[in-house]
Amino acid sequence: MADRSCADRAREQAEAAERSQVAEEVRQAVADSGVTNAEFAASIGTSGSRLSTYLSGKVVPSSTLMVRIRRVAEHYRSVA
Repeated sequence: MADRSCADRAREQAEAAERSQVAEEVRQAVADSGVTNAEFAASIGTSGSRLSTYLSGKVVPSSTLMVRIRRVAEHYRSVA
C-alpha cells in the first residue's frame, strides 16, 4: 500500500508540473500575440474568463484547443 501511495504522490506531482508547463505555454502564446486577453480569447473561440483559467493552470485546455492557441499566436506574430 505504501508503494501505491508513493506512486500516487509522484503522479500528482507530475500532473501539477505538466499543468504548470501548459499554463506557461498559454501565457507565452498570449504575450507573444501582442493582443489583449479578451482579443486572444475571442480569436480562439472562448471567453476571457475561460482563458483566465488556462492562464492560471486551473484548467488545462484540450489538445485541439492547444493547437488553435499555437496557430492563433503564430498568426498574430506573423502580422505584427
